[in-house]
Amino acid sequence: MRRGTYASAETAPGKNQPRCASMNKGHKTDFKKGDEVSYAMPAGMHYGTVIRVLGADESAAVEIEFEDGRKEIKKVRDRALSLLRRATGVSEEEERHADRERLHDPEIERLFRSEQRKR
Repeated sequence: MRRGTYASAETAPGKNQPRCASMNKGHKTDFKKGDEVSYAMPAGMHYGTVIRVLGADESAAVEIEFEDGRKEIKKVRDRALSLLRRATGVSEEEERHADRERLHDPEIERLFRSEQRKR
């Protein structure tokens, strides 16, 4: 047997292992009216604003008004559609990490303050 090959499918890494199944997180974003979104097209990125949300959950769709004035309806589960900023001004990344406490190290903060005093 060659190096790097497996004797059977049941010994292959990542197959039927619970820890790998939990790592494949679904792309779940619930869009709201006024959210800024981007849509990846073959010609490039298009940016727009959500005008209205149609339906709910995975079968939902959003009507988007792009910067050039076009209006299109796109399915929420479309991987080319991504949230840039909420109508409230919070980014998707900030929203995802809202429940986390900000980490701080007293030594780093002390050095940062001393560097500011030197300027």
